[in-house]
Amino acid sequence: MKNIKDFLSVLAILAAFTFSNAQSTYTLGSTEYIYGAYYSTTGKPKVVRSTANKNAFLKSKGYTSTPYGYEIDHIVPLSEGGSDDPSNMQLLTVNQHKAKTARERTKRAKLNSSSVYRVNTPNYYSTSTVEHTKIKYTRPNYRPDKSSKQTTKSTKYHSSTHSSRAIQTGPRGGRYYINSNGNKTYVKR
Repeated sequence: MKNIKDFLSVLAILAAFTFSNAQSTYTLGSTEYIYGAYYSTTGKPKVVRSTANKNAFLKSKGYTSTPYGYEIDHIVPLSEGGSDDPSNMQLLTVNQHKAKTARERTKRAKLNSSSVYRVNTPNYYSTSTVEHTKIKYTRPNYRPDKSSKQTTKSTKYHSSTHSSRAIQTGPRGGRYYINSNGNKTYVKR
């Protein structure tokens, strides 16, 4: 009887230690998310990767483990709101997976080049929930101000390599035009 009581007390201590260190999560469908954790690149909730879902995917393909030279990829990335469901998984070779990841990062960088995600976490005494704000940054305008004392002369420039562009002469005599990105491109004399 004493051994059972000792065993139960040790088990209770282990259970208390395990639950005190565990992060609180919530589940939507077959995907489990971590409360208060967000991907820094997109601001979407962080996903807990499920071993059971991975094994179910491999079993549906006739495997017990990931084949040599292959990796499991999420078709819609988890950081962009994809689920950790077997229907969102595919087998790719290591090189294919690296290339796909690079394409996704490049695409994300282009989409977010003028945006920064910031997570406003509540302070210690706050009871509000976590809010996401997307800050939009705009590119500064480098075109001369019309009220400025510096004047520029504008002429039309025709060339076989360039379409018709308005060439301007700056205050020091440099000749330039404004390219499609809004930047000055100087013309050789």
